[in-house]
Amino acid sequence: MRIEASVVQGLVDQANRLQLAAVVPADCGRVDVAAELQATRERLARRIDAHLQPWFVLLDEGIQFFVQFERYLYEFPVSSNRASFAVTISKLKRDVISIRDLLAIGQDMTARVLARTFIENIEIAMALALSAETCEAFAATHDTNEFWNRHIGYGKVYDKVHQYLLACGIQEERSKPLVDRHREAKKMFSESTHGGRQSSLMSAFAPSLTDKDEVHFLSLGALTYVTAQLALFIAQETHALAGSIIKGRMAADPLHLFRDFLITGRYMNAVGSAYVLQELLMRYEGELEHQEANFACGIER
Repeated sequence: MRIEASVVQGLVDQANRLQLAAVVPADCGRVDVAAELQATRERLARRIDAHLQPWFVLLDEGIQFFVQFERYLYEFPVSSNRASFAVTISKLKRDVISIRDLLAIGQDMTARVLARTFIENIEIAMALALSAETCEAFAATHDTNEFWNRHIGYGKVYDKVHQYLLACGIQEERSKPLVDRHREAKKMFSESTHGGRQSSLMSAFAPSLTDKDEVHFLSLGALTYVTAQLALFIAQETHALAGSIIKGRMAADPLHLFRDFLITGRYMNAVGSAYVLQELLMRYEGELEHQEANFACGIER
């Protein structure tokens, strides 16, 4: 089925008669949504290349890891427990691709909503890797809320994440800050998820990436300092997950899922992407965080 342009135009012509009742004539009209969105995407792509290229390189390497790791997980027939983990990784891949697409078209506040989902799915993946029982519950559930309330929600997941990191060989002084980082990030992203004054103001009056005295008003999309912050955050979270998986696979007593990971070419593709992401972060993370602070102040270096 198709809706022909002539049908829409006929309705538009009828709707235009409503202007006869207007007290003040309209000074604007309908827009070609598809054309305007494409123009916005192309305009922002040029600005990304000029101002945010390093952040998107890191974000894209994060996507690369999930693509490669997902391919590895489905390389051989999967057990029920491994399938629970694999489909969660597939969900994470979709999350991060969607976040990138939203950032690229200037929808940073909406991308924050998905960023909270992304963090929660990372935590679920860690809980699944930690416990075969959690995998079995995940596979058997027909009620997501029941699974969430019993195994993940109300703070239950944080201890599981902590125990997962320790089991993967992550030291206490590094694992606890990672858990605390998740708590704080989800609290911050909740403002966008549940609706609030700050995220609404940022959507209506998006601060310029490069000029502290400029805001974007009535725009279809804009780049802001949040674009840079979120791109780097997603790359950092991907690095933390990837590193824990690789380190956990090499542990003396690997977790139940990791002990069956075969060192195939596909696995090494994922490891290779994790290495590239790690090296990029080691070289550029500090400078990018410094520049993000400048963006937030409306200063471009």
